[in-house]
Amino acid sequence: MSVVSISVNLWGKLTNSFDTVTFEDGTINLYRKGRRIDTIDTDNFQSFTVSSTSWLGGSITLPKSTCLNGLNPKQVSSFTEAINTAIEKRVASRTLSDIKDFELNAVNSFPRDSESKHLAQICESIHLLTTQRPSLLSSFGDSDRNLVRLIADFYPLDIASLRAFHEGNQLQQREEFYDAVESNPLTQEQRLAVIRNNDRNMVLAAAGTGKTSVMVAKILDLVDRKIASPSQILTMAYNKSAATELDERLSEKAQKSNVHLEERPQISTFHALGRKILQESGIDTRLSQLTQDSDKLDIWVSRWLQTYLLKHFDKLPTLIEMIAPPIDPMSYRSAAAFQRYQRDNTFSTIKGEKVKGFQELLIANYLFIKGVEYEYEPQYPVKQRVSAGVDYRPDFYLPQADVYLEHFGISRDGSTRIDIDSVKYNSDIEWKRQFHESNGTKLVETYHYNWVEGTLNNRLDSLISELEIPAHPKNKDEILKHINESDYISDGAKILRKCLSAIRSEGLSPATIFQRLTHNDIIDAKSTTDLLTQLHDDYIEELRSNESIDFDDMINLATEVVASDEFTPSWSQILIDEFQDISASRMKLITTIIEMSKTKPALTVVGDDWQSIYRFSGGKLELTTRFADLIGSYSETKLQKTFRYNNSIAKTAGLFVMENPEQYQKQIQTHTVVDTPQVYLLDDKKNGKDALETKIYEVVSKIRSHDSQGSIAIIGRYNYLLSEANIALGKRNARDGVKFWTFHKSKGLEADYCILIGFSQGKQGFPSDTLENTVVEALLPSIDSFPDSEERRLFYVGVTRAKKKAYIIADPSSPSKFVTELLNPKFGVGIHSESFKQAYRTTFKCKHCEEGFLKRIEGQYGDFYTCSTGNGCAVKNVRSCSKCGSPSSDTRSYSVCHNPACGHKSKVCPACGRPMVKRTGKKGIFWGCSGYSLSHDQCTYTEKLSASDTETGSSRKKRA
Repeated sequence: MSVVSISVNLWGKLTNSFDTVTFEDGTINLYRKGRRIDTIDTDNFQSFTVSSTSWLGGSITLPKSTCLNGLNPKQVSSFTEAINTAIEKRVASRTLSDIKDFELNAVNSFPRDSESKHLAQICESIHLLTTQRPSLLSSFGDSDRNLVRLIADFYPLDIASLRAFHEGNQLQQREEFYDAVESNPLTQEQRLAVIRNNDRNMVLAAAGTGKTSVMVAKILDLVDRKIASPSQILTMAYNKSAATELDERLSEKAQKSNVHLEERPQISTFHALGRKILQESGIDTRLSQLTQDSDKLDIWVSRWLQTYLLKHFDKLPTLIEMIAPPIDPMSYRSAAAFQRYQRDNTFSTIKGEKVKGFQELLIANYLFIKGVEYEYEPQYPVKQRVSAGVDYRPDFYLPQADVYLEHFGISRDGSTRIDIDSVKYNSDIEWKRQFHESNGTKLVETYHYNWVEGTLNNRLDSLISELEIPAHPKNKDEILKHINESDYISDGAKILRKCLSAIRSEGLSPATIFQRLTHNDIIDAKSTTDLLTQLHDDYIEELRSNESIDFDDMINLATEVVASDEFTPSWSQILIDEFQDISASRMKLITTIIEMSKTKPALTVVGDDWQSIYRFSGGKLELTTRFADLIGSYSETKLQKTFRYNNSIAKTAGLFVMENPEQYQKQIQTHTVVDTPQVYLLDDKKNGKDALETKIYEVVSKIRSHDSQGSIAIIGRYNYLLSEANIALGKRNARDGVKFWTFHKSKGLEADYCILIGFSQGKQGFPSDTLENTVVEALLPSIDSFPDSEERRLFYVGVTRAKKKAYIIADPSSPSKFVTELLNPKFGVGIHSESFKQAYRTTFKCKHCEEGFLKRIEGQYGDFYTCSTGNGCAVKNVRSCSKCGSPSSDTRSYSVCHNPACGHKSKVCPACGRPMVKRTGKKGIFWGCSGYSLSHDQCTYTEKLSASDTETGSSRKKRA
């Protein structure tokens, strides 16, 4: 190539370090006095040079803003053209390459985040080409010229606009395929979910919106468009049955849409994938019997616990604290929260008694271990009413010393927990002291602050010594014998097994276990961590000694194998179904596969955060709700058009689950539209008594009367409810065609009519207020702070199984929080029971606690009511009104009917709480206690009749 040169002008001689510039073989050379002082290589120029002239001379601007000034203005144009002519040849070749790259990565394929920088550079390069060298376009064919113009139009690149173009292009080109690939044409949202193939993609699919159709269509679309071969596609299903269903659907739809699958795409569960990786890496995958037989694992954990306590007897308090959570009652900020804690937790002593709280449990166990005889909450010899509806029962009686022991729930300053009036409570303490003194019985006391300060045992030691009670401390073997015979081992083993599962699923180290326990305020987190770490280590040793693995090993060991480069992933597309329930360990396996793969696989996850219900088995919802933070930037598609259920069901279920602001917001559109509520609320009573099975039968009969072929499913939170319903319908010959599902098992299923049962308060209610032991809860994946969030999602799953109608049968005398919430008109529930109306709820609301309602009980001596809060409320027996049968609560002198329409008042004895009766004496008619005629614990309280026979006049009081 000939040499082209340009000299500098006068201004250039004064300001430049060079006096001559030449261009030869793609290189710009700068000279001064015949000596080359610098070179500029133009091979990497991405754009053309630009020349200009001014009164200071000529200038040439090179790419990357390098500027040569002070040049001879007469030569600058020809010199610039010589450079650009050389650049043009390379740019033409590079432009063709850029066009092909753009076509591949933005026209034929979805524009990925990982390609966005490269695509932006192409757009800039093409833009400069079309503005600086438009003549170059004439050397391209029509197709390439069109692509150049298209690319130039996207400068500066807006990736969202480019993706919208790609989607529109594919929607048009692939319309016939999307119309035919499934039984019905794909919806617009489904088509976009198939098309979008970013590095990371999330498809949020509401119930009944056809997520399986999307997965099948996406696999076939990838193959049909030759983006991936079948062997390059890995699809993860939640369980084996889901994998089988997906595989069968894929075969059927491939044939229907004329997509040839030369080989089967891998559709696998996570365990099967892990096993395959281990086997291909030469690692033995023999499953442990503990994994294959849950009963054997239960036995192993129980035996381990017994052996552990034998070796580490000092850990017995740790076990007890795991079983019965030692929560400080003073720490509660609401009365309702404490009452739920009392209601839903059982405190069993070593002797097997049920006591009301953890501190009473400690006292009972202390007395047992010391060999001190005791009775828990004995009937005091004299019947005495201490408050409306509550008779006096001391906490403990120590017969060897004929002494009563009360454990008072006060701090040193006399303060009490939030649901107790501290002034009245302290007054009651003084009353009890005087009461014992007046009746000639001895009372000793312990206090809440003894436990807080860690001096409860010292206080008990002092009392035993002062009372000179002969103590016969039990030895280790005696104590362990009782422990092994009690519920401690079985209850402890259940908790430990769940802890072990959480540790394995989450891959928790001892440090992480301690951190989680501490974060959740577990008392003595260090000792608990030691116990759990030993359990885990011994479990692993058990597996290794038998040369076997468990299901968690299949995933965890496979992750290690991939990370160590012993297995080379070859997948370019990874799809995950039911992503909302993926565990941390499963996600780690997937991310490791992506990181170690040379093919930069695209990840598409399909799930519904509204249906995340498997936290207890390791499901980590935040991987869905915080996908961008934890996994990376992604493209999102929402499937919001459902063909399963109507707009009434969609409204009730959708609004209810979206009360939690942590859930993704979706606007569900339904194919079927109705104008009346199709979610009904019914009570479970018949003539005021529990009759759940009867109500179920009535609903089933009603459905059969107008739709004899309609499918029916009964859905319950617990298996025992379903078993009872199954038996009851069987006895009435009404069981044919009725399915019985738990809420969890119902996921993925559907029926024309669904009957939802088990809506009541408590641990066995719905929502369950105490889902897990506090230690297990601490180890499980983190969860959002919205109350009952997973139970709320479980309700959504249950309701959306119904295609036509959903019937909620609930207990109005122990109402579920969900039912109370659903009474709000905004949820559109059809209320078909007077029992849920305000008047009924006023009548049956317990007046002594925050959330309790009064349930009718058939007693040996007549009907009475008890509070649904159970141990969370002091009131156990509430009278039945003699006039209308409604609850009738006691004041000091009267029992007053709750029913506003009745309002009947009956006299009760202020001293002992028994009914008062009218008697005739020397001075006329008077009120006398009905306990007067009793031979034991006689009450001689009397009272003058008032003028109206309803109001208390002056009284005189005698107690035997």
